[in-house]
Amino acid sequence: MWVWWSDTPGRRTRNPPHCCPLTSHTFDITHIRHATNRRVTIVGISIVVLSGKGGCAKSLWQLTMAGEASRAGLRTLVIDIDPERNMSTRFGISQHSTGIGNAFDDAGVLGGGEANIAGGAARLRAEVVKTPWDHVALLPAGARLGAIGQVSIDNTWLLRDMLETSGLQETYDAIFLDTAGRTGSLVTQAMYAADVAYAPITPTLDAVRKAMEARSRVERIQRAHSLRWAGVVLTAFDRRVGIDDAIRIEAHRQFAGEVRVEIPRRATVHEAFQLCERLGDRGDVASLGLAGEFRRFLFDQLLQHAEVLIP
Repeated sequence: MWVWWSDTPGRRTRNPPHCCPLTSHTFDITHIRHATNRRVTIVGISIVVLSGKGGCAKSLWQLTMAGEASRAGLRTLVIDIDPERNMSTRFGISQHSTGIGNAFDDAGVLGGGEANIAGGAARLRAEVVKTPWDHVALLPAGARLGAIGQVSIDNTWLLRDMLETSGLQETYDAIFLDTAGRTGSLVTQAMYAADVAYAPITPTLDAVRKAMEARSRVERIQRAHSLRWAGVVLTAFDRRVGIDDAIRIEAHRQFAGEVRVEIPRRATVHEAFQLCERLGDRGDVASLGLAGEFRRFLFDQLLQHAEVLIP
């Protein structure tokens, strides 16, 4: 497990990447929470998906893994930090709704001056809504996020500070941040708020390039923040199609040893995403098998280490 340390008042920083974890094996988060007899507080692991905008299956992966996390009993929060509100739309949230954009506004992003972390954190928590899925809550984007995305946010830690102050990191075991994909202040906010990042690759050379750019962005941000790079996932490839197989080979060449899982092109994955269904709930053999692949990536690569705060 990882512990938090502080060398600056008011700032908690996870162990730098070169530090060794106290334990390297996976374990059940709920078991640890009870076994410690409340001597430590579990902090939800925040997961950000990165890549370019459009056609890279970012929202599909975050939604599917949120479903698998919840099916495993983890308290799950999905944060839509994409001004196009793709994830919010999946859960039937109106395009005119309030959401995380209002939290940034209450924190003073649009007004200038000193950041109001407490005000933003209170609004952040107030904007969380229930979803039809057990154990899953959503922090929608909200109509205001479009305006927020047009300005530069100088404080790169703002979202992380609001999440910590709001207590949401202690409320949820897994937090999935769905990003717009392109570079900008909102993607930077998501990266600084996250603990681990990954990138999906679909069968296009552009998707491979976007994933390489995502990895480079993580490497740059690691100079200031210990964001762990979990690698890439290949999705919707059909190896019977020559161009798909050629792009798959190129992805393996560019990401040698970093391709964590390959999900073939299957209608049930696309259908579950479009209908906002948890893949594993579909019950048929094919859906259950594919859901298992998503779950293995989630637990083996993204939730490797629980993070704890020691009072």
